[in-house]
Amino acid sequence: MKTQRIRDPIHDFILFRGDEVEDKAAWDLVQAPDFQRMRRIKQLGVSEFVFPSATHSRFAHSIGVFNNARRLVRIIKREIDLGRVPGEFNEHRAKVAKFAALLHDIGHGPFSHAFEEARKALAAEQTPPKRMRKHEQFTADMIRDKGGRISAILSASKVDPDEVAELIEAEVPTDIYHSVVSSSFDADRLDYLMRDRYMTGTGAGAIDLGWLMDNVRVAEIDLSPPGADGDDPIYEHSFCFSYKAREAAEDFLLSRYRLYTNVYFHKTTRGIEQLISAFFRLTARQVRGGSKVQGLPEEHALLKFFSSDGDNIENYRLLDDTVVWGAVHSIALSGEGDLKNLAIRLLNRDHPICLDIQTALPEDPELQRRLKHHLDRVFVGKIGDNIFRDTAKLSIYGEIGADDGRAQKRLMIQLANGQLKEITDFKHATVAPGNLTRPFERYYFLEDADYKLAAEAVESLRAGRRLT
Repeated sequence: MKTQRIRDPIHDFILFRGDEVEDKAAWDLVQAPDFQRMRRIKQLGVSEFVFPSATHSRFAHSIGVFNNARRLVRIIKREIDLGRVPGEFNEHRAKVAKFAALLHDIGHGPFSHAFEEARKALAAEQTPPKRMRKHEQFTADMIRDKGGRISAILSASKVDPDEVAELIEAEVPTDIYHSVVSSSFDADRLDYLMRDRYMTGTGAGAIDLGWLMDNVRVAEIDLSPPGADGDDPIYEHSFCFSYKAREAAEDFLLSRYRLYTNVYFHKTTRGIEQLISAFFRLTARQVRGGSKVQGLPEEHALLKFFSSDGDNIENYRLLDDTVVWGAVHSIALSGEGDLKNLAIRLLNRDHPICLDIQTALPEDPELQRRLKHHLDRVFVGKIGDNIFRDTAKLSIYGEIGADDGRAQKRLMIQLANGQLKEITDFKHATVAPGNLTRPFERYYFLEDADYKLAAEAVESLRAGRRLT
């Protein structure tokens, strides 16, 4: 193989060297159908409805993650060579980590967040409630698939596909090489923080990557899950930063926080995600109820996936953003009823009207509570159909309930004496967690009349009147 070059706006040239066996295997993985499918899945879903240039794909992101993984592996080797980490450098585990970084996103579905939220709601509706398979499980299935090209390429490279899949599935790192894929400073977030900021054009969230990379260290960290009794701590080597990079590390955390507040949690983006999610739910309900979905052929990939026991790996592979947009277009032209209306709204960017609880009644938790109680009571029969409720909580480490609770996602600073301190525990920390925990509570209305009723309730509360 000749040396292959990918020109990237974030990392410049990403090279796959023809004289490197590992690079050749990585290039072969990039050519696999499951990897090429990511060209047709946008990294930020519907964020382009707000940030028109945010059309980058999970394909581009994943190659950037692989590039970062190679850099982090070199740092691990540096730390071992300098004697700061005991033991010998493990070439095999390093290769497993790099392949896992490259393949970590192949199991994402179309419009990842909205698709998983819709599937979660659909699973909860079944009797008994069905456990939903997350995208990480689909990723692992694609890697393990003995009939797929990815498994064959890994095996030919003397890497067990199970090793790569397990590295992606595991929530707690088992060694320093695992931290390349899942840690406070892993290859994934190093790419998306820079790529998403660049592609959306947002000015907030710059990071000093060169200085951070120069000051990454490896130390033994307690990775015990939250709430553990402390009798049996889990210590593994993971990434941390030297003290002189503390401020740059704070900027790194703030960058992620600002991307959530400015981009990922943008009210219009979340509103369009609600439309997409509703489109998925309504389509699935019609399929499971035995109704024909007007505008789509019976063998359409979306209908096959939502059919009884249709959520298998074969049907999942058929889904991507282009397939869904094709379905939206067909139903907008030839569909009927509520599904047709949703499709038309999506095509025309006719997003729902948002009532943001924190914006409507700022700094008044009691009035916010009363408003939410009133809206839930008045619109009890419409929430989920014509009115959508969207709630989330955000901390400096990410969305609460996701990364925030995992010990390996906490960012540690190494003091001059070798001791470790969590970055928000410093006396003069800019990123103290208490003042950066933020709720997001919004209601989205498809009908102007419903929004008007909600807005009137807000005005009544502002004027000190009781709600009826």
